[in-house]
Amino acid sequence: MTINNRHDYFKRLGISGPQHRFFFGHYKDLWSVKSISRQLQQWICQYSSIYGLFMGTTLMYVVSDVGFLQEVYIKQFSSFHSLNIANILRIEDSESVHLLRASRARWRRQRHFLNPTFSSAKLKLMSTLVHGCIEVMLNKLSQMTNNEHTEIHIYELYKRLTMNVICRCAFGIDTDMQNDINNPYLQISAAVFKIDLNELQFVRLSNLIPILACPLHYILFSIATICNKLIELIPFLGNYIQEIPNLWLINRVQDVVNL
Repeated sequence: MTINNRHDYFKRLGISGPQHRFFFGHYKDLWSVKSISRQLQQWICQYSSIYGLFMGTTLMYVVSDVGFLQEVYIKQFSSFHSLNIANILRIEDSESVHLLRASRARWRRQRHFLNPTFSSAKLKLMSTLVHGCIEVMLNKLSQMTNNEHTEIHIYELYKRLTMNVICRCAFGIDTDMQNDINNPYLQISAAVFKIDLNELQFVRLSNLIPILACPLHYILFSIATICNKLIELIPFLGNYIQEIPNLWLINRVQDVVNL
């Protein structure tokens, strides 16, 4: 498909959408806004519940129609093969690729094996652990609200509760992170979610020019590997070299799995 034919794709199907830019597609518009999700919502109001975007030269549907989503995620789930992730993270350089980076057949296989874990029967078995974590949060709330006019930042408490439940139910780690705000798992997880991949230049470059995704991937992860090896050999360098939060969390989870 030529570039001109590709850019006429949505027009030929009668699908509306915002005006794109040559080469960049709609990337420049999305990079210039504070919230991509809010921009997508604005376009939904302006166009329709199904419209088309160009991520560079890659076609993308934006869908908010509930019936259509049910068709894709449930009735036609076998055709849904992966999540939309940055090109630089799509490079599968080993067999140990986790669900968030897997694609196509590997993603579907991993998702298939994970589905029974989240069945209603399995979730009921975890209810005791979940209730225990909730009790800890309620006790924390009671300690913080001795004065009925006390204002609390409930979002922070919910984040700690969520991480506590995940650690207890998924990994069997009994932490005191609801009381210990310096818990490393809590801090690193918070750091992970503070990182906006769309703001990183090498991620933008790999999305805009997919052929660069592979070399950029190896450069990034090679640097991370070298840093980790240096810290292993010379531990005090850990005070000066900070491990990438995502990789730190993945490595700690792997340590738990290997127990």
